[in-house]
Amino acid sequence: MKASVLITGALGFVGRHLFRELTDAGFEVWASDLESLCEKPGPPFDMQRVRACDITRIDNVLEILKETHPGAIVHLAAQSSASKSFKHPRETFVTNSLGSLNLFEAARESCPDCSVLAVGSADAYGRQEGNAALDEATPFAPVSPYALSKAAQDLMGIQYWLGYGMKVFRTRSFNHTGPGQTTTFALPSFAFQIASAEAGLCEPVIEVGNLDVVRDFLDVRDVVRAYRLILEKGNPGDAYNVCSGRPVVLKTLLDILMSHARVKITVKESPGRMRPADIPFLLGDNSKLRTCTGWEPRYQIEETLWELLEYWRTETGESSPSDSKKREER
Repeated sequence: MKASVLITGALGFVGRHLFRELTDAGFEVWASDLESLCEKPGPPFDMQRVRACDITRIDNVLEILKETHPGAIVHLAAQSSASKSFKHPRETFVTNSLGSLNLFEAARESCPDCSVLAVGSADAYGRQEGNAALDEATPFAPVSPYALSKAAQDLMGIQYWLGYGMKVFRTRSFNHTGPGQTTTFALPSFAFQIASAEAGLCEPVIEVGNLDVVRDFLDVRDVVRAYRLILEKGNPGDAYNVCSGRPVVLKTLLDILMSHARVKITVKESPGRMRPADIPFLLGDNSKLRTCTGWEPRYQIEETLWELLEYWRTETGESSPSDSKKREER
């Protein structure tokens, strides 16, 4: 058995996939999240290894660390919606920045030798001149309160590495999606609206925001494998872009999803889905991650989108045996 790992925010979208990834790799994994989520965590979690924790309360964090004695921590707990952060900037900063400070301080006190993987966001890069792929030396220019909170977390990671010698690894994670992602985000929102229309639960209309933005997407399963490899092979103190290195226009991804729709879909632009400020082009350079860890993406975006749509068809009761057979053949 490898060293134990504690995942904060483990019951969220990425956390569930990471739990499987680390467990399958032989790690002893502890999961923590808000108490309301821990009552019925569901698969793949073992209730014996699930603990309630409010990351904004340092006493909660200290208690969890002293109980679990982790050799490594993956810090996922966050308010992860850039759109929501414009409406709730203070809540976002308290959860993401103060929460990260609480984690670093608690780890420094109770397990100073453990590794900490602070999962950040490429949104911190913000708007940059030109359309070049961004490497880890790119300065931060956060546009949203969410991006600001993640930039602050990233800088804390540097300080705790330089100032206290803690083994902190940082990621700048670009967009990722896959089965289980909530409709707070664009692609699962599109998939949910298509599945709902197919099931007759709503009109065959997809409400969208800005479809002209260019993004860099990965499958969540490639992302969590990158997190594991950074823990195993990364250099403490370093930051790593977790990205595909391939630009794609959001409208192209919507078109792929719509090509699988069983009903004719109309696209409608919704002012309520527009952000007050946005990043028109965001593309990452993943060469450092690949060189340092040997990581390579395994999933094609078309496959990921198909599985995302199938997930929401199942959730809305629209999936059929023929769909399951088709998925197994892919």
